[in-house]
Amino acid sequence: MLKKLSVSFLLAVLFISISFGAYALSAKSCALVEADTGRLVKGYNVHARLPMASTTKIMTGLLACESGKLDTEFEVPAEAIIVEGSSMGLVAGERLTMREITYGLLLESGNDAANVIAHLLCGSIPRFVELMNARASELGLSDTHFDTPSGLDGKSHYTTALDLARLGAAAMKNKDFQEIASTYVKRIRYNGIKDGRLLRNHNELLKTYDGAIGIKTGYTKKSGRCLVTCAERNGVRLVAATLNGWDDWGDHRALLDYGFDKLKLLPLKAPEYELYLKVSGGISEKVLCSVPKTAEAVLSAEELRRVESRVEMPEGISAPVGINQKVGDVVYFLDGREIARCDIVASDAVACAEKRSFLKGILRFFNIG
Repeated sequence: MLKKLSVSFLLAVLFISISFGAYALSAKSCALVEADTGRLVKGYNVHARLPMASTTKIMTGLLACESGKLDTEFEVPAEAIIVEGSSMGLVAGERLTMREITYGLLLESGNDAANVIAHLLCGSIPRFVELMNARASELGLSDTHFDTPSGLDGKSHYTTALDLARLGAAAMKNKDFQEIASTYVKRIRYNGIKDGRLLRNHNELLKTYDGAIGIKTGYTKKSGRCLVTCAERNGVRLVAATLNGWDDWGDHRALLDYGFDKLKLLPLKAPEYELYLKVSGGISEKVLCSVPKTAEAVLSAEELRRVESRVEMPEGISAPVGINQKVGDVVYFLDGREIARCDIVASDAVACAEKRSFLKGILRFFNIG
């Protein structure tokens, strides 16, 4: 009897670890992050360096959107469109805006579009790759290195699921990038013909998953299927990344469902004590301060209990002080990492003492008051 119970217990533990602990995901590595902070919500093998195929184009598209040249019209250089793999069908010599080319990059995953963007922005692919790696460093993506703007395999072309998810989160903070990545179908010019080119997004989750707003698919024989998705519901924005997964659509549904079930947009407590700020040169020596708006953050119930706050205000301020003038911040931290901040403002106005004395002198001169 004891032996049977032991076997049953082991089977139960095994079932839980498969169905909950690993979610039966197909990918070699995965990461789910909260988009505002980039913090890891769920994942495994998150630091494994793997090839990422055309999800590389998230960085290429971000740099295009940050270039300030999205609406500048360019002539497509012939040398840039000779490239293997997926294509948006660019024609040498045709004129398109950088925005139109970026639609072809992110929707049709055009390798020709990636190379054209590299040439137009930096003059060559090697110089553009240098820019890609510099931007990755700025974003803190320490386990990422780019060899190509398109995602074609390279000797040192790799990322991790965590870096890739955080790159996606950073890219989606750019309004132009988000608008392009969330578009399912787009018509642009084709060799001078208005609306002659039809572009269709390869990301099927845009049509099949509630709240999906991006981001990018990828595949090579070496990398397997790669995917980065972003979805938003009720103020919660999540980004998921998987590398080398045969069922990436299913993987991402499971990851995003988990995140939306666990995380909510929750209010954060303001300081429960009165806040005062010393005032120099004013008719009052101090001013009462308040926190008029409630800060919010995307958290689990368990994380909410770990949130700490800190009041950041100067020791004093010089008069005059205007009502509702910002005088500081309440900063909120989760495990030492800033997750939100809220303005502290003056609840009253404080005039300069000398101005008031001057006004009293004038009134006495005219025997008023």
